[in-house]
Amino acid sequence: MVHLSKRALKTIKYLGIIVNPKAGEGKAANEKIEALAIEKFRYCDVIRSNPVGRKGTLLIAANLASNVDVIMVIGGDGTMSDVAYSLFISGASTPILGIGAGSTNAGPLITAKAKEIDQLDPHKLFIQEVGAIIAFRNGEQKGLGFNDIVFGDTILTTVKGKVMQVNAAEFMKGNKIPAPPSRAGTIRSNVSIERKGKTKLIHKGEFGQMFASPLEQRYLGKGLAGGTSLAAALGLPAGIAITSEPLLNYSIRQEEFLEMEPIVTTTASFREGDEVVVRGLKDGACLNIDGNPLAILETDDEVRLRYIPCAARVLKKL
Repeated sequence: MVHLSKRALKTIKYLGIIVNPKAGEGKAANEKIEALAIEKFRYCDVIRSNPVGRKGTLLIAANLASNVDVIMVIGGDGTMSDVAYSLFISGASTPILGIGAGSTNAGPLITAKAKEIDQLDPHKLFIQEVGAIIAFRNGEQKGLGFNDIVFGDTILTTVKGKVMQVNAAEFMKGNKIPAPPSRAGTIRSNVSIERKGKTKLIHKGEFGQMFASPLEQRYLGKGLAGGTSLAAALGLPAGIAITSEPLLNYSIRQEEFLEMEPIVTTTASFREGDEVVVRGLKDGACLNIDGNPLAILETDDEVRLRYIPCAARVLKKL
């Protein structure tokens, strides 16, 4: 199991706030969440911001970091990840206070979910350093994955109050079009790990989806999680899973899923200094980082993944 360092939190005097108006149930709901959260920190000087899109969030977060003690982020895993990535590339050490208001709130950057704000005590928080996986496409740095990095052609989002699967490429154009996932791997696909000058082949050929994630305590003792259970127990910080069928599929019915089984999952672990190398994916497969579709891939693209042990500082409840 990976032990993450914890530090005491000093008094918060200046509080920055970033809200994603499109996360979860939308602008009106998130403004109510913001008002409730600010009330908890009414003794602070508050600096609000209204970023537009991912580029706006990246820019504002970096500028905000130098003027505040803590940045409160109201949104989903993707919004948290964008803010943390901005702080990472700018070298800022400002802690994040994440209020989960998105379609999914599963990542380690979440301090409290929106429905838990009433129990949030600003005087009972500590700083925890968390690790992440950094992704490169053809040598270009794309983002940090604190929850997971997924290779597939759909993403999860909220449509009319319901979490559903939509086409990733269309989502990047601003359209939410429901779609089932298709296989991301082809006969040309190759996944390997480069470690200490040697290359270890993990998978070759077709597959459904691929996931990469920092390993957490939740994997311990759960044999159903496969090799990741033992990897977490041994203190390995990150792992990948390659599935024979697409697993992120909220549109499938029970009978269809039962017909699809058995599903085969190949797992492998990696640590700081290793590189996971992914090649030969299907044209149109998407690099999704913490729910953000960041790049539509072509079959000749190469994606590399590395583990960063202290990629962000996040506030957690005592």
